[in-house]
Parts: sequence; structure tokens; C-alpha cells
Amino acid sequence: DDDYDFGDDGDWGDDLDDLGDLGVQEIPKEPVNEMAGLQEVSDDATFQMPAAGRPPVGCWVANSSHAADHVAAGSVASAMQLLNRQIAVSEFDVLKDNMMSCYLGSMLSVPGVPGCPSMNLPLLRNDTSGHPGSESLPRTSLKMKTLIQGVKNGYRAFQGGKFNDSKVAFQTVLQQIPFVVTETKAEGAEVKEMLEICREYITAIRVKGAMAEVAKDPVRSTELAAYFTHCNLQPVHLVLALRSAMGVAFKHKNYIAAAGFARRLLELPDMSSERNADLRLKATKVLQKSEQMARNEHELNYDESTTFTIDCKKFVPIKPGTASIQCPYSGSTYSSLYGDQTMKNKVCMTTNFTTVGVKTLGLVTGS
Repeated sequence: DDDYDFGDDGDWGDDLDDLGDLGVQEIPKEPVNEMAGLQEVSDDATFQMPAAGRPPVGCWVANSSHAADHVAAGSVASAMQLLNRQIAVSEFDVLKDNMMSCYLGSMLSVPGVPGCPSMNLPLLRNDTSGHPGSESLPRTSLKMKTLIQGVKNGYRAFQGGKFNDSKVAFQTVLQQIPFVVTETKAEGAEVKEMLEICREYITAIRVKGAMAEVAKDPVRSTELAAYFTHCNLQPVHLVLALRSAMGVAFKHKNYIAAAGFARRLLELPDMSSERNADLRLKATKVLQKSEQMARNEHELNYDESTTFTIDCKKFVPIKPGTASIQCPYSGSTYSSLYGDQTMKNKVCMTTNFTTVGVKTLGLVTGS
């Protein structure tokens, strides 16, 4: 058989080329609406808007019962309510500066591009292992180290005899404590211990001031000197208090009281140090002389063998079983036997911002 010549390519070719215009119309394409999925959002739709979250400040209020966190969130009204209910705060002007510090210290302002406002970013205290989301809590500007430094300043001023400066330092710590958030129970116990320290030293300084006002009254000055030694002071400061009381009592010929102060002074561990050698010698001589005289020149409202609490208004002893009221925050005690002059529902003379005689939960240290 003969082979056919199919050309160079040997393929089928395109027999429909060059047919001319056959009158076929092009079908126009419909425009695509790219927003259709957003205009009809339903349960069956492909895209759904995410649920709106809460702002950080809203989380802070919901997550905490500590006044500092509410102040940081700008919720001053709820913070004031918490302070009033927990520790019976009534004079909020005293706490204004610490509240402002708490609020301003919880946010960070980052400058934006020119023409745009700065961005406010929350500072969180529980974001060490990642963003806590709705469980976030704010950082606070007042820390434990702030309180410790304040107490040290008070000690230093007290040791140097600058009693007004010492009182200001301890009162400042009292005003800061309600805005310190603790992380552990141990820190909470330490804060409450510092609260008691401030109360004792402020009471001691107020008694010391009253002593200066009645220096010419042998009875009252001896009584106040005695009460001064029953404030819970550091050992080094108790030495100073007992030395002062011993001198006042001996000067006014109240030898029984002077002997008691000298005996307590000699029993202190600090008296064995070399720096107190001269004082130890003087105390020994006062004790010997007082034991020889063995009488009080005046009748005193003081018995060193009886346990008592100092009335923080009248500076008189409140014996166990005697009706009394307390400040729910500082624990300062006041006698309730003064009729119209009672301190019930009045501002505490130790703190100057809490109400006496109100039953409350007490200080809240953690969130």
C-alpha cells in the first residue's frame, strides 16, 4: 500500500480556523460582591464577628475586692465603698494622694505617630507567664518596700528625738497600707504587723507630747511616763522610754514606780552592751535608793503588775473587763465610759481617717 503524505507535522490541525464571524454573542460575567458575606451574618454564615471583650479596667473591678485595684481602674466610687465597709474610712481627703498614685501608676502612655493621640497600655501584675486575658489585675505603685522604708524612717527619727517627724512617717505608712496588695499570706501578716507598729509608735509619741504639756504636774507626768513604757516599742527604744520614766519618777520622789522602771531597765538584753554601761550603773543606784525609800510621794493611777491598754484619747489605763471600743483599722482602744465624750462614731485620733466603734471585716491585704 502507498503511504499518504500528511505534511510535516502529521497532526490533526485545526479545521475550524478562519471561519469568520458566526454571530455568537459573549455572555457578560456578573460582578462579584465581596461584602456579601459581611452583610448577611447569620449562624450559618461563613464569617462571624468575634464577641466583644471587656476592657482591662472592667476586668480589674470584677476580679478583685481590694480597693487599690478599683482605684487603678478609675472606679473611685466602688473603691471608697470598699474602704468604708472594710476599715470604716470616713475622711477620704487624707487618702487622696495615695489614691491618685494608685490610679496613675496602673497605665503606661506610649506616644503615637505625629498627629495621633498617645496609646494607653495597662500594666499588669499577673502577666509573667502570658497575658491573663479576662483574669488580668493591675500593678500598683505602692509596694511592701515602700512601707518598710517608711517604718525605718520613723524608727530613725524616733531614735534621734525628732518625734514630730517620726509621727509623720508612721502616719504616712498608715495611709499607704490600704493600697498595698500582697501576694502571699506571709506578706499579709507582715503588713498587719507594720500596722500595729505604727499604732504603737504614734500612741507613744502622743503620750510623749502630753508629758511635755504637764511637765510641772508631778502626778500626771509620772503617770504618762509610766504609760509611755507600756507601748510596744523596739528594745533599743524601750531603753530610752524606761530611762526617761525612771528619771521622772525618781525626781518626783515616786520611789516605788522608779524602782519598777529601774528593774525593768536592768532586765533588758540591750543593757548588757558596753555602750549602756553608764546607764546600767545609774539604774542600779536608782534601784538601791528607791528600795531604801520604798514609798511613792503621790498616789498614781498606775500599777505595773496589772495588764492594761492605753486609752488613746484620755491616756489612762483601760483594765481588762472595762467597756471599750476600738478603731476597726488601727486597733486603737478608747474607753466607752465617758458618756457624751465617747469616741464612738468619731474619727480615730491615731489614723485621722477611720471611724471608731464600727464593726467591720478589717483590713484586706490581698486581691
